[in-house]
Amino acid sequence: MSPLLLDGAMGTALIDAGLPPGRLPEAWLVARPEAIARVHAAHAAAGAQVVLTCTFNLAAPRLAASGVEQGVGDLARRAVALARSSAPGARVAGALGPTLLLDGGEVAARYAEAFGALAAAGCDLLWAETQLGLVEALAALAAARATGLPAVVTFAFQELGGALHSSAGEPALECLAAAAHEGAAAVGANCVLPGSPLAPVLAAAEGLGVPLVAKPSAGLPDAIVTPEAFGTFIAELLRAGASWVGGCCGAGPAHIEAVARRFQPRGWEPGR
Repeated sequence: MSPLLLDGAMGTALIDAGLPPGRLPEAWLVARPEAIARVHAAHAAAGAQVVLTCTFNLAAPRLAASGVEQGVGDLARRAVALARSSAPGARVAGALGPTLLLDGGEVAARYAEAFGALAAAGCDLLWAETQLGLVEALAALAAARATGLPAVVTFAFQELGGALHSSAGEPALECLAAAAHEGAAAVGANCVLPGSPLAPVLAAAEGLGVPLVAKPSAGLPDAIVTPEAFGTFIAELLRAGASWVGGCCGAGPAHIEAVARRFQPRGWEPGR
């Protein structure tokens, strides 16, 4: 499948720009939109063909609890407009992280509202990222697909006994297969650390019939790997079967540029 270059991290970039501890990135959609725009623009300049909106917490109760007063629809419109205007050559993915809620009905309703708002704001595709377990991931996927847009699901797998699992204990391949079976346009992992055993999972998932996403972190806060080392890890994941690649926490424009040098990105096909 044709390779596609994704963006790097938003949250850690905003922290570097002065986002106060405990303040959610979405607060800057109103207070400091220019800082968010700079991150999108820098990733696009580094070669990113897809940028994820600054809406990770949009479906979660922690957004209101943090003091962000704007409604979901308003924040979605601001986020999509910022991404579109600051990265005009890139596709815009409306991104949501996990809700961390246990009530299935509330989870479904929150994803439906937030993904619906992102779709109405003009996204090209929707993206459920950092998913911690299969139940919530499939609820997010169902809500995203109900909008009619292509929907991507990526999990934040943990290493247990030398293998990757969800936080709920499900094997990584089982999670990817289930999301692909339920109609995800692409499936994969984000926020795993460099050196994690992601390559074998991707190799085993090649037969799922959808693009495989690898968007790993660039390391822990005090141990960010160099762009060249990050590019080497991504090259390993490309050989294993990943075709949509980028960076998560700690991955900045230099990391994305290092990945861009590893392959010649081409167009994307949202229905594949």
